[in-house]
Amino acid sequence: MPSLDERTQAKQSWSVARARHVYNLPNWAEGYFDIDPNGRLVAPHRGQPDIAGVPLEALVQDFHSLGLRLPVLVRFQHILRDRVTQLCEAVDRAMRERSYSGRYTAVYPIKVNQQRSVVEQILHHGSGRVGLEAGSKPELMAVLALIKDDGIIICNGYKDVEYIRLALIGRLLGQRVYIVVEKLSELELIFRESRALGVTPLLGLRVRLASIGEGKWQNTGGDKAKFGLSAAQVLALIERLREESLLDSMRLLHFHMGSQIANISDINRGMREAGRFYADLRALGAAIDVVDVGGGLGVDYEGTGSRAYCSMNYTLPEYGGTIVRALADICDDERLPHPDIVTEAGRAMTAHHAVLITNVIDVEYASAGDVSRPAQADSVVVLRELW
Repeated sequence: MPSLDERTQAKQSWSVARARHVYNLPNWAEGYFDIDPNGRLVAPHRGQPDIAGVPLEALVQDFHSLGLRLPVLVRFQHILRDRVTQLCEAVDRAMRERSYSGRYTAVYPIKVNQQRSVVEQILHHGSGRVGLEAGSKPELMAVLALIKDDGIIICNGYKDVEYIRLALIGRLLGQRVYIVVEKLSELELIFRESRALGVTPLLGLRVRLASIGEGKWQNTGGDKAKFGLSAAQVLALIERLREESLLDSMRLLHFHMGSQIANISDINRGMREAGRFYADLRALGAAIDVVDVGGGLGVDYEGTGSRAYCSMNYTLPEYGGTIVRALADICDDERLPHPDIVTEAGRAMTAHHAVLITNVIDVEYASAGDVSRPAQADSVVVLRELW
């Protein structure tokens, strides 16, 4: 344990600048957290210096006055709003720079955080720029109740008869509900239920990319992924749709490169491969006009700006530029229309907004301790080789 003099000296040399450096705030906080002149951790309103930041210390005092005890999970809604704005602006800027004619929609997968206040805040601030993704029947029921008339609903995951029927009822209600086919067996269920309800389905298909975005959850993408169709299965699906005169209903191409992708090169490689799928599907007669790039957009948890699994070596503008350029290049080369772009970047939209405040229950000081004496010359060989 440091001596009293050492602790006093460390306290005297402490400053706001040093605190920012020690806790690496400028690199991981994205401007959402900072230290004020009084040394308190605050949650400022990014890009709005005229609005005072919220000191977490003051929040704790408010909790005590209300009779609440720590730990407490605090959600900052202004951070949710800003994440939606930052993501949309990044892709919009890339589209303007490339003269891209398609539109962009940020779809939020509610499995990331199903709290009603979170989902409603994202939808409200999105003002028609945000859609929702469901991966189960309960999620789809929640999504249908929340989405606005001009919103997009993406239906992923395992689909039984009830799930498909519920999605088709959403179509009858006038919603843009895309049923994404991830297994060939789902197709016959969709045909049967759409005939029973007298509604034309709005379909998408999920393809398996050979490209894998390296990361902590890299096995969720690639050609060995649990969900998605191989190239041969895609051809079989197109032929079956043609037989049912529903090829025009296939409007969305979906793929998943992985989660928390750290390297922008992996995203670029996956987008180039997906662009070829888009061009080939159009050549086969599919009326694809939406490309859903799925998740993968990372969060720099450790603030190193690297290819480490808990970091990312790119920014939001670089991410937007990469996905737009890849699709634009393919479309311009093949003289195809620019498709609308959808992302499912739920992690990047919500990761920063919640803070768990808890008591400090113990302190442990780092110390070099006593270094053991090196092994003697006559010691066992294995022990000597440790030194």
